[in-house]
Amino acid sequence: MNKKLKIYSTLFVVVLIVFGVASIFHYDSYTWTERDDDKLELVENSEGFVTCDTLENGVVKRTTHSTNYRTFSYDVFVQPKLTPGRKELISTSLGQTYKIDMQKVRLTVPASQTSWKLFPIIFVVTSIIVITIVLIWILYMVYRLIRSIRKGNIFVAQVAKYLETTGILLSALYLYDLAISYIFYWFCAKNIYLADYFIVFRNESNNMYIITGLALMIISQIILMGKELKEEQELTV
Repeated sequence: MNKKLKIYSTLFVVVLIVFGVASIFHYDSYTWTERDDDKLELVENSEGFVTCDTLENGVVKRTTHSTNYRTFSYDVFVQPKLTPGRKELISTSLGQTYKIDMQKVRLTVPASQTSWKLFPIIFVVTSIIVITIVLIWILYMVYRLIRSIRKGNIFVAQVAKYLETTGILLSALYLYDLAISYIFYWFCAKNIYLADYFIVFRNESNNMYIITGLALMIISQIILMGKELKEEQELTV
């Protein structure tokens, strides 16, 4: 077994163990200070999220339609602050009672209320550009790989190189997605305050990126070993 195959195999096993443990246990570290104006309540929509249409008879009709206004939306993971006497969201209907545990919410805020308007735009655009470039390169490598295999060139160094490069790119895409997710969490935790809830980090990156990437890297080394065995057999004959 060559050195790279040992490294890739070890990383593959470690990643599977980490994902398995992470799916069972969550650890969150945070501090918070309760503010006097903290409150979570059901209220009528604010003017920033309501349009008013005047009908022909002069009647003013209020319609919820926030898309007419410039707003920013954020999907964040949350966890309730366990304070003494805290009230819970409870649903009771048809004799069934459920406690509602919010874990992920979408926050929408008028653009006029944010002092950091450009950051989300730059964040999203940069992520789209990087991910698009990586995906295009991966598709190009897959095309080169398929073309080489169709020519009957399987146990060759070039095929192994295509597979290894594709695997590295997939793994890098996962790590990039993970880093961006954490940066976005950090940004939200520093700039957004929710009454009765923490903003917490949860890894939503596609685990199949790194699992598939490491698997391809392992296969690439197996192909190289097959190539070496084939060459040895040819020399023996």
